[in-house]
Amino acid sequence: MTYQSKSIVVISWDGETEPLSHILLDTVSSFDIFLIDYSGKDNLSKVINFKPTYYLSKKSECKGDLINNVSQYLIQHSIIDFKYIGFLDDDIFISISDLNKLLFIATLENLDAFQSSLTHDSYFHHRQFIHKPGCIVQETPWVEIMAPFYSNEIFTSAAPYLNKSISGTGTDVYLIPTIQQILGKTKTAVIHAVQMKHCRPIRTGNRIFSNQKSCLQEIHEMQGFCKTLFFEFYATHKSQTNRLFIKKVLNRNYSNGIPLRYKLARVIPMIKNLYKLVVDASYR
Repeated sequence: MTYQSKSIVVISWDGETEPLSHILLDTVSSFDIFLIDYSGKDNLSKVINFKPTYYLSKKSECKGDLINNVSQYLIQHSIIDFKYIGFLDDDIFISISDLNKLLFIATLENLDAFQSSLTHDSYFHHRQFIHKPGCIVQETPWVEIMAPFYSNEIFTSAAPYLNKSISGTGTDVYLIPTIQQILGKTKTAVIHAVQMKHCRPIRTGNRIFSNQKSCLQEIHEMQGFCKTLFFEFYATHKSQTNRLFIKKVLNRNYSNGIPLRYKLARVIPMIKNLYKLVVDASYR
């Protein structure tokens, strides 16, 4: 039998409420659970309904800070034998069996980065991640910082740069896709065969972090850094750049609200999708 590394699912915890309160423990996990107490107060004694494979209590300001803290823990403890690593916010409702299925499909499809789709009653910012009935796997340029999964190689390669964003905004839309381009590991998807519900309103939008930057400032700085990283790599290796990636990812700007030109760009795909719906309905 061929040995296959387990994956790691990191689940955040505030150290006060019940850990894994939004995770349905309906079966045995095919992955290792990494519980991170982001209060930094070491509340391991409160964890009584399960035993995590890994546990870290470290004050984490926001999702980007938390991911960097997990990365540093893995490096310090030489934990390198895992297939995928995922990061779930503590308000993500999903089951262990769904996570098992998610990782099974990702392995089957040989994905490099992925996430499950969001239920229609979730709090969300990006509509492209909402569940699409009848679709199992759908390609996407990037996956959201709310609950991303990355391959070992991608996450390890991104590790030196994870401290550049406390919020995590910019890590998902710029940093990870840039690392994927450099590595040639660009198979990224939303797995619609599995749904999760984001149960709490988005809270990072207007915050100013300890580096005196907002989410928008962090994302703009990450964009500039990733452009430099991307073009320096291709200049050094004398490779042909991916113009579509530059247009769709690196040059895509984010602000409060969606600029009109991005809304208009969705009109033609919308018409095509409506036509497909009409054609499908004609066969019923």
